Amino acid sequence: MQEFWQLQQSIVDRFGESAPEAPSLRVKNITQTSLILEWDPLVLHTASLRSLDVYKNKIKLTQQVPGEANFIKLSGLDVDHEYEFYIVIKTTAGQYESNRVTVRTHKMDNLTGIRVAFGTFAQQDTLDQMKTLLDAIGATWTDDVTHETTHLIAQQPGHNNYDTAVKYSIPIVKPEWLIQCDVKKTIQPALPYYIVDVPHN
Repeated sequence: MQEFWQLQQSIVDRFGESAPEAPSLRVKNITQTSLILEWDPLVLHTASLRSLDVYKNKIKLTQQVPGEANFIKLSGLDVDHEYEFYIVIKTTAGQYESNRVTVRTHKMDNLTGIRVAFGTFAQQDTLDQMKTLLDAIGATWTDDVTHETTHLIAQQPGHNNYDTAVKYSIPIVKPEWLIQCDVKKTIQPALPYYIVDVPHN
Protein backbone atom coordinates (compact mmCIF):
# COMPACT_ATOMS: atom_id res chain seq x y z
CA MET A 1 0.00 0.00 0.00
CA GLN A 2 2.83 2.34 0.83
CA GLU A 3 4.31 1.73 -2.61
CA PHE A 4 0.98 2.76 -4.17
CA TRP A 5 0.95 6.10 -2.36
CA GLN A 6 4.59 6.66 -3.17
CA LEU A 7 3.73 6.10 -6.83
CA GLN A 8 0.82 8.54 -6.60
CA GLN A 9 3.02 11.14 -4.99
CA SER A 10 5.70 10.70 -7.64
CA ILE A 11 3.06 11.29 -10.34
CA VAL A 12 1.94 14.47 -8.59
CA ASP A 13 5.52 15.59 -8.15
CA ARG A 14 6.29 15.03 -11.79
CA PHE A 15 3.12 16.22 -13.51
CA GLY A 16 0.84 18.00 -11.05
CA GLU A 17 2.87 21.04 -10.12
CA SER A 18 3.45 22.50 -13.60
CA ALA A 19 0.36 24.55 -14.24
CA PRO A 20 -0.25 26.12 -17.65
CA GLU A 21 1.19 29.58 -18.19
CA ALA A 22 -0.96 32.62 -18.90
CA PRO A 23 -0.82 33.63 -22.58
CA SER A 24 1.33 36.59 -23.63
CA LEU A 25 -0.62 38.80 -26.06
CA ARG A 26 0.52 41.56 -28.43
CA VAL A 27 -0.89 43.56 -31.35
CA LYS A 28 0.56 43.69 -34.86
CA ASN A 29 -0.23 45.37 -38.14
CA ILE A 30 -2.75 48.02 -37.10
CA THR A 31 -4.72 49.69 -39.91
CA GLN A 32 -7.78 51.93 -40.03
CA THR A 33 -10.23 49.04 -39.64
CA SER A 34 -8.22 45.93 -38.81
CA LEU A 35 -5.40 44.50 -36.73
CA ILE A 36 -3.73 41.23 -35.87
CA LEU A 37 -3.63 39.80 -32.36
CA GLU A 38 -0.71 37.45 -31.82
CA TRP A 39 0.42 35.42 -28.83
CA ASP A 40 3.36 33.22 -27.96
CA PRO A 41 2.86 29.47 -28.40
CA LEU A 42 0.78 28.26 -25.47
CA VAL A 43 2.67 26.55 -22.65
CA LEU A 44 0.23 24.04 -21.17
CA HIS A 45 2.70 21.55 -19.65
CA THR A 46 0.63 18.42 -18.95
CA ALA A 47 -2.79 20.07 -19.40
CA SER A 48 -4.91 20.01 -22.56
CA LEU A 49 -6.51 23.01 -24.22
CA ARG A 50 -10.31 23.05 -24.19
CA SER A 51 -10.98 26.46 -25.73
CA LEU A 52 -9.41 29.81 -26.61
CA ASP A 53 -11.60 32.90 -26.65
CA VAL A 54 -10.82 36.45 -27.76
CA TYR A 55 -12.32 39.41 -25.90
CA LYS A 56 -12.79 42.92 -27.29
CA ASN A 57 -13.77 45.57 -24.75
CA LYS A 58 -14.70 42.75 -22.32
CA ILE A 59 -17.06 41.09 -24.82
CA LYS A 60 -16.25 37.60 -26.14
CA LEU A 61 -16.00 37.48 -29.91
CA THR A 62 -17.70 34.75 -31.90
CA GLN A 63 -14.77 34.55 -34.32
CA GLN A 64 -12.82 31.34 -33.78
CA VAL A 65 -9.06 30.84 -33.90
CA PRO A 66 -8.32 28.20 -36.55
CA GLY A 67 -6.41 25.05 -35.62
CA GLU A 68 -3.05 25.54 -33.96
CA ALA A 69 -2.74 29.18 -35.06
CA ASN A 70 -1.23 31.68 -32.62
CA PHE A 71 -2.84 34.74 -34.20
CA ILE A 72 -6.18 36.09 -35.32
CA LYS A 73 -6.94 38.87 -37.79
CA LEU A 74 -9.79 41.14 -36.73
CA SER A 75 -11.48 43.42 -39.24
CA GLY A 76 -14.53 45.67 -39.33
CA LEU A 77 -13.17 47.94 -36.60
CA ASP A 78 -13.98 51.64 -36.34
CA VAL A 79 -11.49 54.19 -37.66
CA ASP A 80 -9.44 56.05 -35.02
CA HIS A 81 -11.04 54.12 -32.16
CA GLU A 82 -9.52 52.71 -28.97
CA TYR A 83 -9.98 49.04 -28.11
CA GLU A 84 -8.92 46.70 -25.32
CA PHE A 85 -8.17 43.06 -26.13
CA TYR A 86 -7.27 39.94 -24.19
CA ILE A 87 -7.60 36.19 -24.62
CA VAL A 88 -8.77 33.50 -22.21
CA ILE A 89 -7.72 29.89 -22.45
CA LYS A 90 -9.66 27.11 -20.76
CA THR A 91 -7.65 23.97 -20.03
CA THR A 92 -8.04 20.73 -18.14
CA ALA A 93 -6.07 22.46 -15.35
CA GLY A 94 -8.20 25.61 -15.19
CA GLN A 95 -8.76 28.96 -16.88
CA TYR A 96 -6.02 31.49 -17.65
CA GLU A 97 -6.24 35.06 -18.92
CA SER A 98 -3.62 36.90 -20.96
CA ASN A 99 -2.32 40.40 -20.40
CA ARG A 100 -4.61 43.13 -21.69
CA VAL A 101 -3.53 45.30 -24.61
CA THR A 102 -5.01 48.68 -25.52
CA VAL A 103 -4.70 49.94 -29.06
CA ARG A 104 -6.13 52.69 -31.27
CA THR A 105 -6.87 52.09 -34.93
CA HIS A 106 -5.31 54.47 -37.44
CA LYS A 107 -6.74 57.73 -38.69
CA MET A 108 -7.52 57.88 -42.41
CA ASP A 109 -4.34 59.85 -43.15
CA ASN A 110 -2.06 57.26 -41.51
CA LEU A 111 -0.75 54.99 -44.29
CA THR A 112 1.83 53.09 -42.23
CA GLY A 113 -0.50 50.12 -41.72
CA ILE A 114 -0.39 49.20 -45.41
CA ARG A 115 1.38 45.84 -45.94
CA VAL A 116 1.74 45.02 -49.62
CA ALA A 117 2.79 42.00 -51.64
CA PHE A 118 3.09 42.03 -55.42
CA GLY A 119 1.56 40.00 -58.22
CA THR A 120 2.32 40.11 -61.93
CA PHE A 121 3.73 43.32 -63.43
CA ALA A 122 4.21 43.90 -67.14
CA GLN A 123 6.73 46.67 -66.51
CA GLN A 124 9.56 46.36 -64.00
CA ASP A 125 9.71 50.16 -63.77
CA THR A 126 6.19 50.23 -62.35
CA LEU A 127 7.07 47.63 -59.72
CA ASP A 128 10.14 49.62 -58.72
CA GLN A 129 7.98 52.75 -58.49
CA MET A 130 5.59 50.97 -56.13
CA LYS A 131 8.40 49.92 -53.81
CA THR A 132 9.83 53.44 -53.74
CA LEU A 133 6.40 54.91 -53.03
CA LEU A 134 5.75 52.45 -50.20
CA ASP A 135 9.02 53.49 -48.56
CA ALA A 136 8.12 57.15 -48.97
CA ILE A 137 4.75 56.88 -47.21
CA GLY A 138 6.05 54.67 -44.41
CA ALA A 139 4.30 51.50 -45.55
CA THR A 140 5.95 48.10 -46.08
CA TRP A 141 6.06 45.27 -48.61
CA THR A 142 7.05 41.60 -48.62
CA ASP A 143 7.94 39.15 -51.37
CA ASP A 144 5.20 36.70 -50.36
CA VAL A 145 1.60 37.03 -49.18
CA THR A 146 1.34 36.44 -45.42
CA HIS A 147 -1.39 36.81 -42.81
CA GLU A 148 -0.18 40.40 -42.37
CA THR A 149 -0.71 41.36 -46.03
CA THR A 150 -3.41 44.05 -46.45
CA HIS A 151 -3.30 44.41 -50.26
CA LEU A 152 -1.83 42.69 -53.30
CA ILE A 153 -0.77 45.11 -56.03
CA ALA A 154 -0.62 43.80 -59.59
CA GLN A 155 -1.15 44.86 -63.18
CA GLN A 156 -2.80 41.62 -64.25
CA PRO A 157 -4.05 38.31 -62.80
CA GLY A 158 -1.76 35.34 -62.30
CA HIS A 159 1.13 34.48 -59.94
CA ASN A 160 1.37 32.41 -56.76
CA ASN A 161 0.77 35.53 -54.68
CA TYR A 162 -2.38 36.26 -56.70
CA ASP A 163 -3.77 32.80 -55.98
CA THR A 164 -2.98 33.11 -52.27
CA ALA A 165 -4.60 36.56 -52.08
CA VAL A 166 -7.76 35.19 -53.72
CA LYS A 167 -7.81 32.29 -51.25
CA TYR A 168 -7.62 34.60 -48.24
CA SER A 169 -9.86 37.37 -49.65
CA ILE A 170 -7.05 39.95 -49.71
CA PRO A 171 -7.87 42.92 -51.97
CA ILE A 172 -6.04 42.76 -55.32
CA VAL A 173 -5.61 46.26 -56.67
CA LYS A 174 -3.99 48.15 -59.52
CA PRO A 175 -0.92 50.32 -58.91
CA GLU A 176 -3.17 53.37 -59.23
CA TRP A 177 -4.63 52.56 -55.80
CA LEU A 178 -1.32 53.20 -54.05
CA ILE A 179 -0.65 56.29 -56.16
CA GLN A 180 -4.01 57.76 -55.14
CA CYS A 181 -3.38 56.94 -51.47
CA ASP A 182 -0.22 59.03 -51.74
CA VAL A 183 -1.79 61.85 -53.77
CA LYS A 184 -4.80 62.22 -51.47
CA LYS A 185 -2.79 61.43 -48.31
CA THR A 186 -5.54 59.14 -47.03
CA ILE A 187 -6.26 55.43 -47.36
CA GLN A 188 -8.42 54.80 -50.43
CA PRO A 189 -11.15 52.17 -50.83
CA ALA A 190 -9.86 49.15 -52.71
CA LEU A 191 -12.97 48.31 -54.71
CA PRO A 192 -12.63 50.95 -57.48
CA TYR A 193 -9.08 49.71 -58.15
CA TYR A 194 -9.68 45.94 -58.30
CA ILE A 195 -7.92 44.35 -61.27
CA VAL A 196 -10.85 42.01 -61.80
CA ASP A 197 -14.51 42.91 -62.02
CA VAL A 198 -16.44 42.36 -58.83
CA PRO A 199 -19.96 41.03 -59.41
CA HIS A 200 -22.77 43.17 -58.00
CA ASN A 201 -25.94 41.64 -56.66
